[in-house]
Amino acid sequence: MQKNLCESRKDFQTVLEDLKPGDWIRVESLACAGENTSEILRALTALHARGGDLISLEEGIDTRNGQGEAFFALCAALLALDGTGKRRRDGIEKARAEGRYKGRKPIAVDDALFDTVVARWKGGEISARQAMAELGLKPNTFYRRIKEQEELKMKDYKKTEHELRAELKEAARQSRQDLGDLKKQVREEARELKKAAAEKPALHEMERELRKDRARAEAEHHDSLRRMKKDVEAETKELKKLLEEQESPKEEA
Repeated sequence: MQKNLCESRKDFQTVLEDLKPGDWIRVESLACAGENTSEILRALTALHARGGDLISLEEGIDTRNGQGEAFFALCAALLALDGTGKRRRDGIEKARAEGRYKGRKPIAVDDALFDTVVARWKGGEISARQAMAELGLKPNTFYRRIKEQEELKMKDYKKTEHELRAELKEAARQSRQDLGDLKKQVREEARELKKAAAEKPALHEMERELRKDRARAEAEHHDSLRRMKKDVEAETKELKKLLEEQESPKEEA
């Protein structure tokens, strides 16, 4: 006997309560049976226990055919597996709250051997599967270790970049201070020259030379700053290029 189309979880539960053996429920999708996977599996298991069948339009499921028993058996198995997983998770959470859970024991891998094998893999000498076999690692552990290495290298790169920026900033600060001291010194010497010029006209020529020296010193100073900045930028680009070269073999794999 057909039941009306269920469009919500509330409709499904209402129809399920009145279900009789041989009845079947039609739903828009399995989402009408529950809020999550566990609820859906429990609802379908209850439906089968009552001797009912299910038609889900979105998933194309119809348990009235010969595959119905297999479908419900799979739901029961998944529900049992979900219950086992939930009990395990609850046990882990309890142990963690009590300070007894230490997680999985890390797989011991020789760092030097790992670096050598990974370098061969990145160089194209061996495949990722061969690298895992030589190291005795599963794919998730192998790629996690590589990711950890890359994160460490990125951390070192950022630290180096930060240090370079700090050095450049300090050099600029020191240069500004030196330039300020130089300007102060030049002004003091200029005042002395002006005072002496009142008595000795020949000192005017010395003042002009001093101004030329000051302009030349300032120009050299600014050139030095530009060269220093260019060197720092070149080193930063080199570091980024090196990091990209290290990442590219993984993407190709």
